Amino acid sequence: MTSHHGIFMHPGHPVEALVADMALACGGRLRPTVNGPLDYIASLSNATLELEMQHEYEEDKGVPFERYQVLLTVRDSDGDMERERRTARQIYHDLTVLRRYWLALVFDLQAVIDTAAPPGQGTFPRCPRWG
Repeated sequence: MTSHHGIFMHPGHPVEALVADMALACGGRLRPTVNGPLDYIASLSNATLELEMQHEYEEDKGVPFERYQVLLTVRDSDGDMERERRTARQIYHDLTVLRRYWLALVFDLQAVIDTAAPPGQGTFPRCPRWG
């Protein structure tokens, strides 16, 4: 399995609003998938975006992945890690501008590159699922 960049997001609902925001941020159309772990996919000129409305990741290295409902994985078509990083960072930036989501931009689930929260909300809301 190759390394990749990911953007974890919360909240993930309503789904229609999130998908519309993602399409705006990535500049492409997200298509629903029929089978498999992915819910939506988008093909850009040099990357594929994979959107999962749920994931199984748990806290690791101090990052509470389980608190983020949604995962967007960015995969460069040619394996160009620098271009993939730029693509992921641009999408992340465009999502932060919307000021609606808690976000974590990560590389290979090992390194947190950046995090963001909606204005005035530096921590996650309390939720029975998270304790």
